[in-house]
Parts: sequence; C-alpha cells; structure tokens
Amino acid sequence: MNHVSPTTNTNPGAQPQVRHVNLMVDTIITNVASDDIRTLVRALLSSSPAHVTDQFCSLAKSHLHHMPIPPAPGALELFTSDPEPTPTPAFETVLARARARYGAGLGSSSILVLLPIVDLAGSIQWREGSAVEDALSIVDCDIAAALLHAKEELAQQGETAQEARDALTRLRSSLETVEEKVEDWGGDFPFERSQDAITSMQL
Repeated sequence: MNHVSPTTNTNPGAQPQVRHVNLMVDTIITNVASDDIRTLVRALLSSSPAHVTDQFCSLAKSHLHHMPIPPAPGALELFTSDPEPTPTPAFETVLARARARYGAGLGSSSILVLLPIVDLAGSIQWREGSAVEDALSIVDCDIAAALLHAKEELAQQGETAQEARDALTRLRSSLETVEEKVEDWGGDFPFERSQDAITSMQL
C-alpha cells in the first residue's frame, strides 16, 4: 500500500500538501531499523532547505495532535517493586510520548501525558539520591520544557487556549497536592522547576 508524504512547498505560510510515497520508498521505510530511519531523517532535514524542516514539524504536530493519549500506566508499571524501586521501560515510554509532543509544539498535550507521574509522586516515598528521585527530577525538566510551549498555546485564541488553560490548571493543582504530601513525610519536593514556571503564568 502506498502512503502519503509532504510535497515540497516553498510558501512558508501554506499548509503542507501530500502525495503518495511510491512502493520502493515505502519498502525502505517499512524495513529499515528505527535507529537508521532516525539517521536518515536527520540527514535529510539537515541537508534540505529550511521550509522542508518546517513542513516536517507541521506534519508531526498535526499527526500527534490527532493521536489520542494512551491510558496512563499504573504505579506498578512505572517503577519496579524492588526494595530500591527503579523506572521501568513503561516509564521511559511515557517520557518519550511527552517529549515527542512538546518537541512538536504541543505543550499542553505533553503535560497531560506527564500528569499521571506527577500524581503518582504524591502517593509514594523515596530515599534521597535514589533512582526514583532522579527519575522525578527528569520529569520536572520535561514539564518545564512543555510549559514553554503551553505558554505559547495559552496566548492563542479559542479551543487551543482553553485546552492549555485546562491542562495547566490541572498541573498546578497536582503540584500543590504533591508538595503538601511530600512535606508531610519530610521529603524534598521534586518539581521545583515546574512549580516556579507555572507560578509565573497567568491562567
């Protein structure tokens, strides 16, 4: 089956057009290892005019925007249950989903992907310097990055701004809850960057 891909469009303000990928190109895409596909895409974008990168980002944003966010994994899926819990592959998958979305400019959508991990942090305890603390620190950095794009969405009009406002309101509430619960057991609040960033935003 032939698939579609963007045609070259030299008008930066125009929407990317699509055409069918021929069978041989589709055979390459289907059978080359994912790491090699990444290498080829990077090489293509770095050697192409800037508008090709713009079209790639536009298509990625549109594609991810229409993809539903998968159900959030449970606590036992995100961290092992060993005496010293560590992040699982499911945890890394959640981070990858979030990074793809904020990388494409979908900040509020990325925040919704990460919210279950924030909520989970309010129901667990961890040791200083543990793998859990390190993992939550990484999530904090990802949320801070997503907030940069969410701020841009918030400045837009209509549905985009409302979706961003809803996601940010949920995040702010979750961060406040986690801070209270972590303080109760004497831990260090793991989302300082995120809290500082969202506090400065007008919702």
